[in-house]
Amino acid sequence: METVSTAARQQAIIEEQRQRIRELESELDKFQGVMDSMSDGLLILQDTFFECNQSACRIWKADKGEILGRSPAEFAPEKQPNGRNSRLMAQEKIRAAAEGTPQRFFWKDKRGDGSLIDTEVTLKAMVINDEEYVVATIRDITDDLRKERKRATLFDRMECIIEKRTEELRSSHDALKDERSYRTRVEEDLERADMELSQVFETSMDGLIVTDNKKNILKINRAFSELSGFGHDDIQSKKCYEIFPCQGCDGVHCMASHRLMGRDLADYETECRAASGQLIPCSLTATKLKDSDGVPLGMVVSYRNITDYRQWVEALQHSEALHRITLASISDAVFITDDDGHFIYISPSVKSVFGYTEHEVRWFDTIFALLGDDFYDRERLASFGEIRNIEVSVCDKLERQHELMVNVKKVSIQSGTTLITCRDITEKREAEREASLKQEQLVQAGKMVSLGILVSGVAHEVNNPNNYIMLNSQLLARMWAGAIPALDRYYADNGDFTLGGLKYSQARDRVPRLFDSVLEGSERIKRIVKDLKDYARHDSTEMDQGVFLNSVLKHSLNLLANQIKQATSHFEVEYDHGRPMVRGNYQKIEQVIINLVQNACESLPEKRCAMSVKTRLDAETGTAVVEVVDEGVGISKNDLPHVTDPFFTTKRDIGGTGLGLSVSHKIVSEHGGTLEFFQRTGNGTRAMLILPAEPHSK
Repeated sequence: METVSTAARQQAIIEEQRQRIRELESELDKFQGVMDSMSDGLLILQDTFFECNQSACRIWKADKGEILGRSPAEFAPEKQPNGRNSRLMAQEKIRAAAEGTPQRFFWKDKRGDGSLIDTEVTLKAMVINDEEYVVATIRDITDDLRKERKRATLFDRMECIIEKRTEELRSSHDALKDERSYRTRVEEDLERADMELSQVFETSMDGLIVTDNKKNILKINRAFSELSGFGHDDIQSKKCYEIFPCQGCDGVHCMASHRLMGRDLADYETECRAASGQLIPCSLTATKLKDSDGVPLGMVVSYRNITDYRQWVEALQHSEALHRITLASISDAVFITDDDGHFIYISPSVKSVFGYTEHEVRWFDTIFALLGDDFYDRERLASFGEIRNIEVSVCDKLERQHELMVNVKKVSIQSGTTLITCRDITEKREAEREASLKQEQLVQAGKMVSLGILVSGVAHEVNNPNNYIMLNSQLLARMWAGAIPALDRYYADNGDFTLGGLKYSQARDRVPRLFDSVLEGSERIKRIVKDLKDYARHDSTEMDQGVFLNSVLKHSLNLLANQIKQATSHFEVEYDHGRPMVRGNYQKIEQVIINLVQNACESLPEKRCAMSVKTRLDAETGTAVVEVVDEGVGISKNDLPHVTDPFFTTKRDIGGTGLGLSVSHKIVSEHGGTLEFFQRTGNGTRAMLILPAEPHSK
């Protein structure tokens, strides 16, 4: 009976709990309905989102499952418009709300599709079933901000319009106020201008007359009276062509008015007859006289005596002819330019220097286009008036390089301000370079002779102690081998012991290896000394030796082993199994290979950059090739054509002479081969020594 009663109570408790669950579910449905009916997004979170309504999904364009369990910073860009980190700012705001301080702020959100929107966010703390949460309300204010910006823009425009209209009204008021005083000033200025014009008319150095439309003389100045010999009394009721007539005036018609037909101004030179009957050369300027409406009232004629001017022109023409003959007979190219370099004069000798005719040179427009921008210092020319011995390198019409010696001088010849002379010194410079090259080669040859003597002496001094090392190391190794049995017995009877601080159990196997290392190093010293002696030995001039490229490359790399080791940790060498052979001089070919490998080593900026050397046969061209490839700094496109020029070097600051590749190029040419350089894709250089292969190699 008691068991039945207990079961009934348990059933009642279960039913009561089920009823409570149904009530909670009903409340949850109501709560969810309220949340979903809100236009603002509503989210409940602790560290991550715990619950959200449909408006939040709509605003963020994400499903509920994509929101729950994620943090607010995941729905925001990395930084907010104020420059703060979104994650740190979100943590700060949530922490403050959880501590009881409601938060309200603007926030930049990132939607599920990646687009950005502006929102207004409110954070408040809430306790649900004894658990503390933060409720976030978000409102999409993107359209509101856009409308606000539009209203602000319209307001700014209206404000500008109002200010502009106010300024216009103020200006109109000021203009009306100043108009009376302005008119007064204009009248005073007109009176003053009339007085000044009369003074100018009377004091002009040129003779002036004023006529009406019928050519009646109205007014003359003092200079006209002195020039023509006619006074003020002589011109009364006279026409211009009756007083001081010019050539073409026939007593009825005026040549000045004839030249003014259809235009307002006419300039010309003629001869006028004075009162004495003398013909005076004059320069005339006739100008139509008009009223404010453009109606012709007459004309003003200006006369200038040009007798002295004509004599000066004749003398100048004679001098110019003399100078032209002189300039045409000299070999230097002569130019006269204005301050901007535009040509005023070009001498005929320009063709012998540049290959262009005078007309073709004018295509360049300025001297700077012909000789290069800023080939002289303009400030220095302005200070000193002359700059001499400027060396300029240019190409002629046929793209041949010329070396010029240029002198620049300030002058004043009509519109010309700068005199420039150019002398071709190409042959002179080539002769100087050839002489300098010969001298450098002599110096280098002397160095090589000294090096040979030095190497021979050093080799002798090194070989003697090295022989002691080799012999004594072998003797010591045999002595150690002979002592091993006795040492082993002692070790077996007494246990381990030390020799020179090293336990015998370790020394027994290690000491023989040490002797082998000493012997190996000694052999290497002997081999290097031999290679140095061979390289420094006076080379034979014989050019008919059979030279195996593999052998000469191996010998060269032995000499450069230390330099290669210091330059790169990624070095590869590959020998062609066909043993390519060429005909020539062994030591000269070795000199070229050493130079190429040294250049490659020097171009590597760091040891991780790689370098490789290989020999190969090219059956199609019948050539043997030594190829050196590096990942160094490379050769610029502008420098590539000049790498084999004498004295051309990019390493002058570290002792480069510019002779290595020049001498190498000459040696390869003597062997009937070529020396080629290529830019590699990315960086570095590929150098190729190409020589005719012997039939043995094919």
